[in-house]
Amino acid sequence: MKNSQTDKICLWCLAREPKVTFVKKAHTIPKSLGGQNYNNNVCDDCNYYFGNRDSHNGKYSIEVALKEAFSISRKRFLLGGIPKRKVGEFKSQFFEMKERNGKYRLAVRPSYMFASQIELCRAFKRGLYKMYLEELNRQYGKGFELDYNIIRHFARYNFSDLPVLYFTRRIGVMIFFKSEAETPILYFDRMNYLYSDNKFVEIEFLGHVFGFPITDFSVEEFEDYAQKSIEMKKDFFVEAKVIEKFTDVDISLSIMNS
Repeated sequence: MKNSQTDKICLWCLAREPKVTFVKKAHTIPKSLGGQNYNNNVCDDCNYYFGNRDSHNGKYSIEVALKEAFSISRKRFLLGGIPKRKVGEFKSQFFEMKERNGKYRLAVRPSYMFASQIELCRAFKRGLYKMYLEELNRQYGKGFELDYNIIRHFARYNFSDLPVLYFTRRIGVMIFFKSEAETPILYFDRMNYLYSDNKFVEIEFLGHVFGFPITDFSVEEFEDYAQKSIEMKKDFFVEAKVIEKFTDVDISLSIMNS
């Protein structure tokens, strides 16, 4: 399925103009995280859906889940220097960062005690898929193929469930461009430890590495992928685990305290 200015199609709902409109700018990475890139192939309805809590019939929008997870990591990197561009203050309804002797730890606010770990994690996983498909489309022009329908069904329509692997780092030293915390970028192939094939892909974002299926797969294929991937990156990562709760992700990048 091709997309052109005369035949504009939404990446998510696959509806065409004039059935849908493309007036609003759709950030591939939330603006609240410093995202500066847009995807011109996201219709106004789908763009509104991802950022609005009421669209999800739950407590958390996809954008809120992404912000809660990554704004903490972003702050850690921003602490190391003076930003060239204006960066908004760190805000979280669940957490705060506390410093002691140059080391930072994550403190939990009372509001987090009443949060649904599973619901927040599901919104977060859907957000990873959302960023992935929109950036894949923006950077490489891919994504309209029907093979990506499992991502559409999960991220856009909240159907079924898809697994996401989180890789725990062995050491706290990582390659990081100076401006990356100010205007985060989603990387597909920056490091040679990022595994990919025709069914599974890995992304790196603000110091975190995630892996997940991008098309139909079997349980055996997923298990085989996970085993191959962790073996490939054993010098840099300790383990890979399927995230089920929000705290399965080291959102404060505590490894940097080591």
